[in-house]
Amino acid sequence: MSSNLTIGKQEIHFLRDKILTRYASLVGYEVRQFEKGLTGTISIYEKIEEVVGDYLEDESNVRRYMSFLKDSPLKLQLRKWAESGDQERKRYLRDWRSFLSASVLRKLLFYGRTEFTQAYKEGVINALYLYAHQDRQEFLQENPEPVAANKMGTIPPQRPAADHADTMPVFVQEKVFLLRRLLENNSIDPNRPTLIFDGETHVLNRANVDPDNVTITSKAQAEIVNVDGEWYLEDKSILRTTFIQVNKRTKIAKGDIIVLGNRRFLFDEPK
Repeated sequence: MSSNLTIGKQEIHFLRDKILTRYASLVGYEVRQFEKGLTGTISIYEKIEEVVGDYLEDESNVRRYMSFLKDSPLKLQLRKWAESGDQERKRYLRDWRSFLSASVLRKLLFYGRTEFTQAYKEGVINALYLYAHQDRQEFLQENPEPVAANKMGTIPPQRPAADHADTMPVFVQEKVFLLRRLLENNSIDPNRPTLIFDGETHVLNRANVDPDNVTITSKAQAEIVNVDGEWYLEDKSILRTTFIQVNKRTKIAKGDIIVLGNRRFLFDEPK
């Protein structure tokens, strides 16, 4: 179980959905609401790790998964585990549990929203599929990787196009934006998780941006909206304390507020 495996976007999303659905059902959450509330804070994934780990360390769950699998090297390995002594089986279960750390779960459940590929140890992939109670062999058979172009530059023949009345877009671009915490020198803070927001509109406040920062309102600080593929920021705070740093020539209009140092100025034009 020491080799590395790279999985693509389709498999990432498949595993995310299965893991989130199983976890939410076990702890009594509505899965889509829980998914929307996910942030990069590691404590969330430590809680998930505890629940997942307890599941993986339960011998009855592993035996049930073994009987569910089609014939494969993994099933053969699990059969050998089932026939081993009590101490050996317990050690093996502890290994299963150790694969799915909080950082691994954050990588899949949080960052997996936007990444096209992710790399894991084979043991991690096996543990993810075990917890999701899915057979990877079956998934790969039903979802084969696209055939890549060969070295001569040719590509596989396209499927015949369906009637226009039946056509649908193959891929709709996700409306996702990221917020990355900056240090005073404007470099990205490596100790703060990237915040990921998906959907057309999001109200930003203290809870979903920086829970310990009292300079951000707990109600509505700002709103970011996607209109026709463009992102727009609108201030929602009572004290008007939402700003964009000017780092290039920026269009301004009457009524805009300019902050210079710690002073605020209203931009106006004569009547």
